[in-house]
Amino acid sequence: MAGVQKVCLSNLNINFNNALIVGIIIAKNSPRTIGSKKKNGESRGVMSFTLRDSNIDTINADVWGSEYFVTTFYERFLVGDVVAISNPKICIKSGDNEIYRPQATSPFYLSLNEGASDMCIFDGDTFGSYLPLLHIPTKPCAGYCGLSEVMKITEQTNNVYVDLLVVVKAVKPAKTIRTKAGTDMTVCTVEIMDNTTPASLILDIFDIDTIQRTEQWRPLESVLFIADVRVSWRSFAVRVQTCSRSVVTHQPHTPEAESLRLYIRNQANTRGGEAAAWAAWSGERANTASVSQIRDRLSNGAPFCAALHALLTHLDLDEFVTSKDGNLEELRVRFADHTGELNARMPVNVVEDAFGYTVDQFISMSASDRASIRWRYLLEQCSTKIAVTPPRLIVLCLRRASPADPIPLY
Repeated sequence: MAGVQKVCLSNLNINFNNALIVGIIIAKNSPRTIGSKKKNGESRGVMSFTLRDSNIDTINADVWGSEYFVTTFYERFLVGDVVAISNPKICIKSGDNEIYRPQATSPFYLSLNEGASDMCIFDGDTFGSYLPLLHIPTKPCAGYCGLSEVMKITEQTNNVYVDLLVVVKAVKPAKTIRTKAGTDMTVCTVEIMDNTTPASLILDIFDIDTIQRTEQWRPLESVLFIADVRVSWRSFAVRVQTCSRSVVTHQPHTPEAESLRLYIRNQANTRGGEAAAWAAWSGERANTASVSQIRDRLSNGAPFCAALHALLTHLDLDEFVTSKDGNLEELRVRFADHTGELNARMPVNVVEDAFGYTVDQFISMSASDRASIRWRYLLEQCSTKIAVTPPRLIVLCLRRASPADPIPLY
């Protein structure tokens, strides 16, 4: 196109009238419908995305047009696409709007209007040089917040945004929920973890494009750097959720990310897995508590360990269930003391250590043999250590009382 000049983001200024900007999309927000100021009854749409063209330089862009145009634009271009933008309007950033956008290095933002600007997939010779930029975090990795600190944030604290460096523990299927306003929206729940606490945290994702990207995330292998994730409270527990300010970088190319990946991999290969991680965690002692005291602490939403002396009131060796990672199995158990009852789960390694049989041996046993083992423990006084990651309770170890080693009840 005559008169078009290719411009790098670092050289951008408001005097360019026919700029051509090439970069890779690193974040994108869902379209919104707004009322038109020009014609009554006519609605317009707007969406935004973030572009990067170097290791340092990023910029935000708004797309304006009819509702159909904006929706089609959103569906056509995805995070990871290298694009060429022709004739955008270059605007100076204002403070009011920037609180709802990802942090970008450019002092400008781009405005693309239907019929005036154009964007297409870039297929030039330098296409490959833009792809590694998708794995560079938009903020320094050294400034991220550990999950142990996030879990200390109180419910009364509003509008808290943090940066996270985490590993994906599990991805749950997306589902449709009904908001308080009566509209339906899609949400995907991802369980995340790091090296600051063995407790995991729930990440809620609402943007359709990011939800689709979760299909590429692999448990215990995918590292995420999430810039400006919002901390929220739901169901008496702290959670985090992506928002219009968030940028999710999958498999960031940083030393911190590789170190975290190796740490989680080593923990997963250690016998005991999650239970071993809890036992080795120096930040929490397993203080003795009653059932009611454990249930009271559950409402705080923070993870903790507790030692419990109680009767084992439910144990069914036929009830092995698949855990969240889809591989390991767990056993449902229930404890009771004079203050109430408590449901928990025993990971497969704890079951094997407590009863002296592997899961495969349990499965191959006859029903009468399993019943015999069950009644050695059922309604017996037991000592157990429990790791609590609200709302989950995990048994770390189980010991039955004996005449030589009695366990007093409360």
